[in-house]
Amino acid sequence: MSSYYLRFVGADTLPKSLSKREVEECFGLSIEDIQELRPPRFRGTARLGAAVQLVMLRATGRHPDAFSGLPSVLLRYLTSALGMNATDIASVTSLYKDKDTRYEHQLWARERVGFAVVDDTTKPLLADALGELSASAVSVDDLIQQSEHWLFDRRIVLPGDRTLRDMARMAFAEQENAAIAAVRTCAPPKQVQAALSLAFSKRSGPGGHTVLEWLRTPPGKHGQITLSEVTKKIECLKSLQVHKWKLSAIPLNRLRAYSQEVINRPPSATKFLSEDQRDLRIVSFLHVTLLDQTDLAADIGARCLTDLYHKASGKVLKKQAESAVDLRAERVKLKDILYDTQLTDAQIVAAMRDLVPKNGENFAGTRAQFVRETLVKEQAPRMSALLNALGVLEIKGEETDKALKQLKTLRDLSKRGISSLPEGFDVSVADPSWHSLLEGPDRKVALAALKASAATSLKKAIKGGKLWLEHSSRHRNRADQLIPETQWAEKHKSLIRALSLTDNPDKFLERVLGRVKAGIGQLVQAVEDGALTIDSQGHIHIAPIQALEVEPQVTKTRESMFNMIGDAQFGNMLVEIDAKSGFSQALLGRRAKDMAELKAVYGALYTHGTENTAKGVCAMIPGLQVSQVSMAMRATEASGRLREANSRVIEFQQSMPIAKLWGQGDKASSDSMTLDTSRYLHSARMEYRRKQHGVGIYVHMLDTWALFHDQPIVINDRQAAPAVDGVEAHNCSRREDQIRLSLLAVDTHGYTNAAMAIAKLLGFDLCVRLRQLSERKMFLARGDTVPEALERLTVGKVSLGKIRAGWMDLLHLVASIRQGRLTAGEAIARLGSAARGDPVHAAADELGKLLRTIFLCDYFTIPEFRREMHALLNRGESVHQLQRAVYHGRVGVSRGRRADELRAISTAHTLLTNVVISWNTMKMQDVVDRWKVAKHPIDESWLRRIGPVHFEHVNFRGTIAFDMDPYIDALIERPAKQRVARLQ
Repeated sequence: MSSYYLRFVGADTLPKSLSKREVEECFGLSIEDIQELRPPRFRGTARLGAAVQLVMLRATGRHPDAFSGLPSVLLRYLTSALGMNATDIASVTSLYKDKDTRYEHQLWARERVGFAVVDDTTKPLLADALGELSASAVSVDDLIQQSEHWLFDRRIVLPGDRTLRDMARMAFAEQENAAIAAVRTCAPPKQVQAALSLAFSKRSGPGGHTVLEWLRTPPGKHGQITLSEVTKKIECLKSLQVHKWKLSAIPLNRLRAYSQEVINRPPSATKFLSEDQRDLRIVSFLHVTLLDQTDLAADIGARCLTDLYHKASGKVLKKQAESAVDLRAERVKLKDILYDTQLTDAQIVAAMRDLVPKNGENFAGTRAQFVRETLVKEQAPRMSALLNALGVLEIKGEETDKALKQLKTLRDLSKRGISSLPEGFDVSVADPSWHSLLEGPDRKVALAALKASAATSLKKAIKGGKLWLEHSSRHRNRADQLIPETQWAEKHKSLIRALSLTDNPDKFLERVLGRVKAGIGQLVQAVEDGALTIDSQGHIHIAPIQALEVEPQVTKTRESMFNMIGDAQFGNMLVEIDAKSGFSQALLGRRAKDMAELKAVYGALYTHGTENTAKGVCAMIPGLQVSQVSMAMRATEASGRLREANSRVIEFQQSMPIAKLWGQGDKASSDSMTLDTSRYLHSARMEYRRKQHGVGIYVHMLDTWALFHDQPIVINDRQAAPAVDGVEAHNCSRREDQIRLSLLAVDTHGYTNAAMAIAKLLGFDLCVRLRQLSERKMFLARGDTVPEALERLTVGKVSLGKIRAGWMDLLHLVASIRQGRLTAGEAIARLGSAARGDPVHAAADELGKLLRTIFLCDYFTIPEFRREMHALLNRGESVHQLQRAVYHGRVGVSRGRRADELRAISTAHTLLTNVVISWNTMKMQDVVDRWKVAKHPIDESWLRRIGPVHFEHVNFRGTIAFDMDPYIDALIERPAKQRVARLQ
């Protein structure tokens, strides 16, 4: 069952604002139900009472509250279905003359829907489940919601709120007690006391901040100063022996949750917690900070190295431009000398030697060589400072790795105080492109060259996973990210079967090569039919896709539809969609207690998801205080809450019948949108088209228009990792009965050969709209011949031996992704060009070439497939316009510096965008329903071409008012009442 239809699970009362569609979909009676509810078993109002018991238990997992009123729309539906007269009965109690009859009906309803009650058998199982769920739950309220769904899935009647809450609190306390015990075991008390003493002490310097405040301060602009500050924090943490604390017994997400509590509250509030609570949170904070600062140091160091290369490249370009001018002038002089009839041959030779001296600057060599020489000679001090700063990192790897050998040599020379590279140094440890500089006569320059070579090699090796960092979360040892070798050896066959794959690479390749052969046959047929041509350079040319004609009926229908919908205030959109989907309940972990808290949640969404600050939002929402918004912002930043809220909005949007006309939910597209920001944000980069600093928001969009996944990225980086990661996260987070994505359309940035292979092994196709598609060559297995009709086609060769050699390691990686040991994004990020030489990379790259050939054959020869891909990607561009309307400014100078805050900005922005899409979908469905009742002509083909991303009728700015009165019972938690005893 879709999670949208599960939003009433745990409720014992229903909101009065239920719609007719919600009643029919969530509280409907089947023909068999109506037969069971007929006399003589049920008579009079008892029929209605039993029906209420049945539909409430089936939809909520609980028996209805005896005293709460029933929605009139539900009563009208039930009386109509049962053939009874309409009634205005106020509550369940009013339906029964005695309690015994109500208890009998509850028992009948349980038997009818197959529910059991919590007993001595299920209680231990529930306690065990709560123990597991508490490892990932953010709060007790979240744990209660998860336990309600756990019971509902197992057809067990939900016990009273107090019973569940007590059990959840106990599980949460046990989880925390286990964490405290792990801290006491792994962190020596003396070290913890030393850490506490230092953390709450004042740090020297202006401002008078404590060390704790300094440690939690987010980084500024990337650069040597920021890198130095980050390494100081790492040194401080290591001086406290934090790197020796082995806290693997505590799940990382729990450590981050405890750490976030320290970040969100003043140091004084943390200081006066109970001893156990304080030690647990401080130890978690210091441990997580070490992990994050290590990752940050590696990222900023890599960026600083790139900056040094850019500066050296700029100087080379300038020198080359100047030398070009000089050479033109010398050419004129040379011409004058050669053709001067008054000079003898000897005088011409002498003049030419004067013009071109033997010891003059040599312009031979490639531009890359000049860049390396400039880097070594002019950026040597900065390169040394960069390596010295990164010396605090513990870089690990195989002893035979060349980058580690270079680093070891540099450390030995530094210990001995040697300032030049010794003669006879073994240059084979470095890339051949550095050999000429390492063998040069100036040994100081040679040492500078070794430092530059080592820094470059370390960057590539860490990015490609050949080297790893101790005390890091993103640059861990690959062996720690994969299924342990012993477990893989025992269970690899069952794990591979679960992926619907085979451990025999030849069987898999047989199917792939068969598809390649069929695709090549399609190309041959298309050439013979004249559908495509191949020019003399081996490029394929096809006729461009002709846009579908704009039908007047579609345009008129769209205009009429949105005229009927009318103008809307964004604030009221939030309220109405929240009442239908319950996203504020997901953000808080419970329903809001009052209107002020609900307004604060909406204000937090505005602050995160738009360009406004908390102060600016409070100026737009009368009666709201900055402190309220700030507190709500911290609550929404909790792990998973914004993502869950977004999922609820999507489920509501997809529940509309009109959404099924746009797509089946099994295809998607993805693309990046840039949010302008300050250049002082360390993750900001210059966008090459608009020459503005920004951060990327990478979003995935279903074929039903909803944005189902998002993540912040560094712009201009390859986007294949987040593209595949979003689909895998979506497929694995869905219920088993939900549709899995089978196709993702991306542009050139979202593709690599390795990513296409990983995607296929994970069960979906990565389809790419390549730039300069006609120039992209096909690949065949080595030894296969090209058909005569395609002899002019540019064809590459694929090594099947490399695929066979790395097949099991590749399956090991994919199985580890599916088990959640690492994300698909982390895996693909390590399979980029920096991983060349790795057998896994080689296998994925070669397999990806074959899969790309299959895709290109289909793309060139199947116009419908080509049109579908372009339609998906063009829809994404339309959604970007709506996203710009929601977030039309830039990220503030002080915002987005923390990774969790940047994620909150990204997901809140996506949530607000989905609110507009869902509200438009709902109103479009209402208009269509009215037209059908009125016999207004409407064709489904017209509706397929009308999307829900229209926003000209929406007012996003100005004073914001929330019309909550019609939905107050759906949004606000009702006051506690005396509950009647339920049959347990």
